[in-house]
Amino acid sequence: MHRVALSDGVTIAYHDEGAGPPLLLLHGFPGTARSHLGVLIDALRADYRVLAPDLRGYGASRPPARSFPPDFYQRDAADMAALLDALQPGPVVVVGFSDGSESAILLAAARPDLVRGVVAIGVSGVISSSMAASARTWLPTSAWGPARAAWRAEIVADQGEEQLEPLIAGWVAAALAIHQAGGNICYTEAAAVRCPVMLVNGDGEVNNLQEDFLRLAARIPAGRAVIVPASGHSIQVDQPEVLLAHMRAFLAEIDGDWQER
Repeated sequence: MHRVALSDGVTIAYHDEGAGPPLLLLHGFPGTARSHLGVLIDALRADYRVLAPDLRGYGASRPPARSFPPDFYQRDAADMAALLDALQPGPVVVVGFSDGSESAILLAAARPDLVRGVVAIGVSGVISSSMAASARTWLPTSAWGPARAAWRAEIVADQGEEQLEPLIAGWVAAALAIHQAGGNICYTEAAAVRCPVMLVNGDGEVNNLQEDFLRLAARIPAGRAVIVPASGHSIQVDQPEVLLAHMRAFLAEIDGDWQER
């Protein structure tokens, strides 16, 4: 992996694969670029330059360990702006998953010079009451049973056993603080996004409520909403070919601008 040191001394590790119009892929909580988005990296690098970082505090972008101040979504967006400023790939299409999709929208709103499009997978723009209630059930991790065994194994494989409790406790605390403050993650900022945005959720989403998803899409001037059948939160796992077909069609619409540069 490649590495860039940010101004505060934190190092961001990133994959840089393929050639062509640049894409920036942002994973979600509590994964890494490869564990969450490896199928997309492998599929897209034949036609695109794929930049896929491990976000601050995750995977190869440690130390320091991941922390979760209430503005961590904004912090991730600022980190990605700094990464793009350092690499100078030209305007990118940002492909975000879960938490990464929220930060992708924030990045597009804050730095339109860096972003020519967004694909946001598993997104709602807010911490809903149902999401806050669900997060409360995640603690303590010592009480996790068989239903969460696969998730535990994934976190341990990506981040290490010692990070399980701090990661879950940190995210839950931040989510509850955001909810208490009104719930906004990127919904408010979404109105400032001027590039094309495709939001993609599965029809089996639980905590990213469909009404919030559709409300977010309607707030983005050039936004559109796609609901993928027979899929939950991780569409790239449940329906990868369907997701890639939607993505390639969306990218084809906006690649002409890059080719004319």
